[in-house]
This record gives sequence, structure tokens and C-alpha cells, in this order.
Amino acid sequence: MSALKAAETLRLALFSMGKVVGFGFTAAFVLSRLYFPEAGVSEGAGPPSGSSGVSDVPPAGSPAADFPVADFPVAGTSLADLALLVGIPAGLFLLGGAASLWEKRLREEKRAREKESLREALGRIPTEAAFRDDFGDGFGDGPRDSSGR
Repeated sequence: MSALKAAETLRLALFSMGKVVGFGFTAAFVLSRLYFPEAGVSEGAGPPSGSSGVSDVPPAGSPAADFPVADFPVAGTSLADLALLVGIPAGLFLLGGAASLWEKRLREEKRAREKESLREALGRIPTEAAFRDDFGDGFGDGPRDSSGR
């Protein structure tokens, strides 16, 4: 397999994996918050029993009370969960971007090689002066005037 084909395959694989993993993690995260809300933030009923009594629940008239914390699935998520949710797909996309740059460089090198070989092939074509008549049939045996004689 050529390096160009390998770079193209690697780029496609990394971008595809990034999309699949990103959507998969997001779906798993959202579904886990929908079906297991106790894993996330409490419903804002107040501090759990045995706590110090300080509550994160905003007062009833404040604008923050209009948007309960439980409606936002990211709130209360551990940093490790967010790192997995964002970091792994982002890393795959970054690797895919690096593979894309590698593929672009290989394509440019291939194009430069093709241009150089074309220049060499054109350089081997004889010039117009080399097309003279060696058969003595009268065509090309001397200087011609504007009428071709």
C-alpha cells in the first residue's frame, strides 16, 4: 500500500471514529441523565440529610430559579466524565487533522514528481531545428522562404 493511500485511509478512519465516538458518548451521556437522574444533580429540593444546611438552590424570585439546575445535563457532571465526553472525540479529530495534513503533503510531493517527470519528457523532444530531412526528397533540405519552398 502506498503512503498516500495509507494516509487517506488513516484520515477517513480517524474522522469516522471521532464522529462515532462523539455521538456515542453524547447519546450515552444524555440517555444516562434521562433514565438515571439520581446519578446527576439532585432535583434541588434542598441539601441532603446530614449536610451543613447551606443550599445551592436560588431564592424563589431570582432569575436563576426559573432555570432549575436539573434541566441542564452537564451540571453536576464530574470532570472525568466531561473529559471523556469531549476529550476522546476531540483527540480523534485532531489526529484526523494531522493525517489530513500528511496526506496533503504526500499529494503535493506526488504532483511535484509528476511535473518533474513531464518536464524531463518534454526536454527529450527534439526542437524544430532537429526535424530536417535526411532522406533527400527535397523537403527540409535547406532554408525555406515564406511560401515553404
